[in-house]
Amino acid sequence: MIEYSINKDLFHFKYLPEYAAFLLKNKLEEFTIVGIRFCRQFDLPMLKPLAKISEKELTNLSIESNRQLLKALSENRITEFIEKNTQSWIDNKIGILDQNEVQAEDLSLAYFIRRKTFGNFLYAYSPNPTIHQLITEEVDLYTTQEEVINLKVYLQMHSIH
Repeated sequence: MIEYSINKDLFHFKYLPEYAAFLLKNKLEEFTIVGIRFCRQFDLPMLKPLAKISEKELTNLSIESNRQLLKALSENRITEFIEKNTQSWIDNKIGILDQNEVQAEDLSLAYFIRRKTFGNFLYAYSPNPTIHQLITEEVDLYTTQEEVINLKVYLQMHSIH
């Protein structure tokens, strides 16, 4: 049995929810396209098995995924989102990917790309560098915690097989 825990106390954000709501309302498609571009730029390994779907389908699936992520962040309910996604991965119900197609490198790169994508829209949101720093710190905290959880799950999944 795969076990993980989420320290929910680490996921109460002050600045990230409003930024996520801004992205959801104003930049969802652009946020998605930039994220996909970064995935290609940094050669995210999980893109290889996704090559079987069209660019439009990849974009549409990514928009929906980002919509759910940004909604959860905007409502300060990211722990529920992480729990749902982690359980889907454990149960091999992540849709177009098989859990065995995800590599350890995917996890680290995916969270790096997520941080970079969030950072890409800070100036569109606010000209204030202090706000940028506060949001960046919360994005780092969120992505690092989710990465740690998923790496623990990944290691357990591969020690079982």
